[in-house]
Amino acid sequence: MKEFDLDLALLASLSETPGLPGREASVADKIRRAIPEGWVAESDPIGNLVCHNPAWEGCGPKVMLMAHMDEVGLIVRRILPEGFLQVERLGGMGLRSLPGARLVLWTSDGRCVPAQVGTLPQHLDSAALLNVEKMYVDIGAASREETAEMGVRVGDGLTWASSFERFGEHLVRGKALDDRAGCYVLLALASELAAKSVVPACDLYLAFVVQEELRLSGGLPSVQKYDPRIVMGIDGTLPFDTPDLAGGQNDVRLGSGPALKWLEAIRGKMACTVPDMGLAQMVRRSAQEAGIPVQDEVIVGIGTALNPVPYANKGIRIIGLSLPVRYHHSPVEVIDLRDVKWMIALLLDLIQKRY
Repeated sequence: MKEFDLDLALLASLSETPGLPGREASVADKIRRAIPEGWVAESDPIGNLVCHNPAWEGCGPKVMLMAHMDEVGLIVRRILPEGFLQVERLGGMGLRSLPGARLVLWTSDGRCVPAQVGTLPQHLDSAALLNVEKMYVDIGAASREETAEMGVRVGDGLTWASSFERFGEHLVRGKALDDRAGCYVLLALASELAAKSVVPACDLYLAFVVQEELRLSGGLPSVQKYDPRIVMGIDGTLPFDTPDLAGGQNDVRLGSGPALKWLEAIRGKMACTVPDMGLAQMVRRSAQEAGIPVQDEVIVGIGTALNPVPYANKGIRIIGLSLPVRYHHSPVEVIDLRDVKWMIALLLDLIQKRY
């Protein structure tokens, strides 16, 4: 298998850029600047960004690779007289990670304000897990009027205050690696195609989609507009390789390759995805022939942007490929760079197949 030189500066920039659901424009701007020359990038009214190289029209069926740009976070719902903020979650921000967490508040006029979630001192802590309605955010203001002077308003968003960094020999950690790592993989694939003048055996579209963390369906306008025959979703998944999760739902772990998704479901939410079986078998066979390790994934409790795609237009064949992400929806999501390299190699192989 070919070795890839990863652009960790680009991955760090994608990770650290704020991109709450419905507010992904800054991430989209980074992607526009990073896509190689020759690609055309188009946005739709809700912020989805689709990149396409018109030179490849007619090379084969339309194939769309999809990754989501948004991240979990908080939204200000009330400003208290004492200057503290009450908040609501935007997506599934981890409740256990919130008390005492450092955050950044992003005002509507473009300022960033340091913030942190209040937490009881250990001396008075009952160890009960608070719901978000009972939490508050401290931005260092002493009154409602002072928060206004800082530019803070109801509706402003907050993200984790986390920097990207190396972590051990093969790992990196930072916020929003679900799914900025997937976005990075698509950009790295485009760069590899450009550097080696590789022409895919398909008419390739790279879709960077919005609002996956809210309702999974933010990418549907892109699917409806470009009408691909095949959609491959690239997202993060849960590994079960830490002491608290060992022996859990499956055997997915960091450093063992991307995962091939056979089932994902959120029970009771009508959110369930299974792959096109022909595509799934082809991925398994292709990875084996190319010497790329691929893990098998069956998981309940998560969903991705792929969920509504098979039922769009006249029906679309789908396959889900996952990067294992430790500590999902926390300030310190962790991935293995070897999995990233294997994912790029696998996609490079797949887009040169005849469908």
